[in-house]
Amino acid sequence: MSRSFPVAFVFAALLFAPLAAAVAEDAPPAAGDVPKETPKTQEPAIGWSLRNVDPEQQQRMLRFSTFTNRGIPEAYLKAENDVGYTVHAIAEGGPLYWAHCQKCHGDTGLGNGDLAYALTPSPALLAYMVQQPIAVDQYLLWSISEGGKQFGTAMPAFKDTLSEEQIWQIVAYLRAGFPDIEAAPAKKGGAAKTDEPDLD
Repeated sequence: MSRSFPVAFVFAALLFAPLAAAVAEDAPPAAGDVPKETPKTQEPAIGWSLRNVDPEQQQRMLRFSTFTNRGIPEAYLKAENDVGYTVHAIAEGGPLYWAHCQKCHGDTGLGNGDLAYALTPSPALLAYMVQQPIAVDQYLLWSISEGGKQFGTAMPAFKDTLSEEQIWQIVAYLRAGFPDIEAAPAKKGGAAKTDEPDLD
């Protein structure tokens, strides 16, 4: 009896140790571990490589690879989005998107605009991309401003066509989920801020 107890105890410890570790990993962070501010940019993921990506997808992934290995260029890294996600910014961004982006990226950012099928690689799926952690505002500003020439894509650079304010308005429209601008647009997760003061 005394011999079987240690064996059973060791067996139970070995059996339940991975379960305990898994539960500990899923536990919420301790109060001291929670960041006080949301970071504006992501730290580059060290060592990410295109070597394991299908050759046909490598060209599409060059901007992502550049971002994860080198970060956002300094000129865009410190840019501040002073436009925000107001109803006014979204309403201004909608027509800009339709005039400059919709033909390739499609009505709702699914990469299915009229010109999309003639492009290799095909246009980015903006509706999906803007929901990813990589798509911080500065990344979107960089992508729209510089275009895709340096990455071998047909995305034009808009830094000489649109002002930075107009690009931020397009970002607001993307983040709002490509709304019908005749409807009252709202940022996901809550009511949209208005530019007008509350006079009630």
